[in-house]
Amino acid sequence: MELRQMNYFKTIVDEGTISKAARKLHMAQPPLSIQLKALEEEIGQPLLIRGHKSVKLTPAGRLFYKRCQQVLSLCELTISELEDLSTQTLRIGITSSNSTLLQQHRIVQFIRSHPKLNVRIKEGTSVEMVDALRSHDIDIGLLRTPFNDHGLDIIYLDKEPMVVVGPNHLVNPDKNHLIDYKDQPLIVHRRYNRLIINYCHSLDFSPNIHILSDDCRTAITWASLLESVALIPKSVVPVSDTELAHVDLMDTELDTYVAVATRKDDNLSPIVQTIISDFKRQDTVQPEPL
Repeated sequence: MELRQMNYFKTIVDEGTISKAARKLHMAQPPLSIQLKALEEEIGQPLLIRGHKSVKLTPAGRLFYKRCQQVLSLCELTISELEDLSTQTLRIGITSSNSTLLQQHRIVQFIRSHPKLNVRIKEGTSVEMVDALRSHDIDIGLLRTPFNDHGLDIIYLDKEPMVVVGPNHLVNPDKNHLIDYKDQPLIVHRRYNRLIINYCHSLDFSPNIHILSDDCRTAITWASLLESVALIPKSVVPVSDTELAHVDLMDTELDTYVAVATRKDDNLSPIVQTIISDFKRQDTVQPEPL
């Protein structure tokens, strides 16, 4: 398998047809089809379903396309770094519920103190960021528990309570336990769904989870539009939103930790070592067993 073949395959998927990909690659269609067939034979299973108007990815094709993106991106980054060794690049992966961390003074100051540093930010779920770390697509991940930490070095930072967010007539300081909202339709981030359900079952009630979202910011938006209640980690609460009330829940079983993750036993670049050292100087914690 060659990088050239991976680029051919990625281009076919991006363009939608083999003929369009051939034009994009400035080559004839038959040789491109031959390269695709050879690639599928080497892998041992079909990657694409050929149609008259477009191609579709098989399950194996979806995984291979994802890996092609990661490998080709890493090659481009390597070439860029080799062309100018005086310029360093820091690739940060971050989840939506940790996006406010980028605004923290220590990170802003770190970037300001390294004016020649190129920063590349990739956003996604914790699962996607862990995968990006393991595939060398990012250098450091700002994640939130729970996640699979196998093969990763973790620095645990702040412990945060879950917060209930909603209009004032539904949310108030006297209602600071999840059971206070057992009859209220809830808007929940998908990755906390099982955590919340299991905790509620331990209290002998089933939560009324009305909407599942993949982004905490979306959950807040729906809470405002529907005049409903959202459950999110505390750091995601928008400081400028005056229309919604928010209350920290006293249910410590729902607390989560912010974590800084790197690959275990990896040769970290000097710039990554520097920012890791900066995090280690902060007050770190050890999470309680789940």
